[in-house]
Formats: sequence, structure tokens, C-alpha cells
Amino acid sequence: MSQTLLVDAGATKTAFNVISDGVVQFEYFGAGINPNYTSEDEISRIIGEFVRQSGQADRMREVCYYGAGCASLENAGRMGSTIRKFFPNARVQVYSDLMAVCHALSRNRRSVVGILGTGAATCLFDGNTIENRAPSLGYMLGDEGSGTNLGKRLLTAYLREQMPSSLAKQLEQEHQLSLGEAIHRVYREPSPNTFMASFAPFVQQNLDNAFVHDLALNAFRDFFSIQKSYYEEGEMLPWNLSGSVAFHFQEVLRQAAEIEHCRIGEIIQAPMPLLVTQ
Repeated sequence: MSQTLLVDAGATKTAFNVISDGVVQFEYFGAGINPNYTSEDEISRIIGEFVRQSGQADRMREVCYYGAGCASLENAGRMGSTIRKFFPNARVQVYSDLMAVCHALSRNRRSVVGILGTGAATCLFDGNTIENRAPSLGYMLGDEGSGTNLGKRLLTAYLREQMPSSLAKQLEQEHQLSLGEAIHRVYREPSPNTFMASFAPFVQQNLDNAFVHDLALNAFRDFFSIQKSYYEEGEMLPWNLSGSVAFHFQEVLRQAAEIEHCRIGEIIQAPMPLLVTQ
């Protein structure tokens, strides 16, 4: 029985779904993959672990990979070459993670499509292809509104002693946080983006705090303000969004969109469930 493998890879986790006759036969979650940050050895380890867990590599006839960092032809080519080593008999297609959301939510419809998860990205989708895309600058230079950006804003406010003392104490208790530890994790250890993104749940859980609410609102306002500047139709088209941050911060995200004159279409946590049924 021939099978299709659908992969949705973000910075934090990678979802593998083996599909046969429109039914998920095997599901597996591995570590995140982004070829901008993840070494080829680590990428091979993650895919190899899926292959070992599933034991179905020889049956795969098609692999459709949607991944963070795969908008560039160079990265897409590297990912395709790595994937083919594990699935030599399969037809391999590599798309950006944005295309997964386009295929899931906006097929045949013109819209702005975005991801708000550990990172952030948007594009203008014409119903068939990505017509335009805002530059994706990563967590150091961009990613406003992402989980990493929310964590960065919270962490910066804490380290600069710019947040209410009661909130700072709560943050210290829940994360065993100190100035030295934070500096070490950000500047001396790998994956500082995921470390900063680990504070996003704290932001979500404390949105009833005025300081935290304003912090999140301003992050999302920056997201819409900056991203829509790349699309002439940004205030006319619906914005279809995916990602853990988009899903779990819907209320304040919609507030920010209204202030910035953007119209939210649909919001989903992840595109995979919709991709499986198409």
C-alpha cells in the first residue's frame, strides 16, 4: 500500500503524519527544524528518528514537507536532498511553512496569510501561489508578535526593572529567573529563541494584568503595522493566521488587528488537520 508523508516543521516541533486513502495511519512529533538554525546532522537525526519509529520509509511514495526557513530556494534544496536520503523511492516536495497555511485556509481565495508561533511570517496569497512576502528577519531583527518576541519583551522589562514588582516576583518564582541566568541562556547557550519563547505561556496566563496585556497588545500591533506595510491590500483582505501564539492569544490579537485596521479571517492552531483531509 503506497503512502504519503505530510510534514509540518516549525522552530519548536515537527509533526509527521503518514497518510493512506485520506486516513492518518501514523503520527509522530519530533524536535523543531529550521535550516537557518538547525544543523544538517540534527535535521538528519530528527528525520531518522521518525523513520525508526514508523518503520514505513520503503512504502512512502510521496513526501510533502512544509517547513520554517524553507522559503529560500537554497534551504528548500538542502531539505529536499536530506529528505531523499531517507525516502529514495518517494516524490519529494518542499514548501515554506507559510504555504501549509495557504493550502489549509486560503486555497482559491486571495488573502494575507501569516504564522504566529515561535517565529512570525506573512505572505500575500493569490489563491494559488505566494504573490508577495514580507522579509522574514528572524528573532534578532524581526518576528514581532511571535512567541520569542513576547518572551523577549517580558524578559527585557524584567531585567530593566520596568514591570510591577509583584509580577517580577511571580516570574522569578515560576522560572527561577535571575539576571545572570538570563544573560547566560541568551548569549552563551544554543537556541536563545526557544528560551525566550518559553516565557510566552506566562504572558498568556497573565493577560488580565494591565502591564502584560499592554505588552502583548503592543507586540501584536507591531506585527500588523509592520507586516501590512508590504501589502497594498493589507487593510482590505482577510488575514488567515496559524500558530500557537495566534490561537492562544486570539482575543488580544483581534484587538490589535482592529486598532491597526486589519481584518481577521480564520485562526487555527496548526494546518496539519486540514491538510490531511484535503
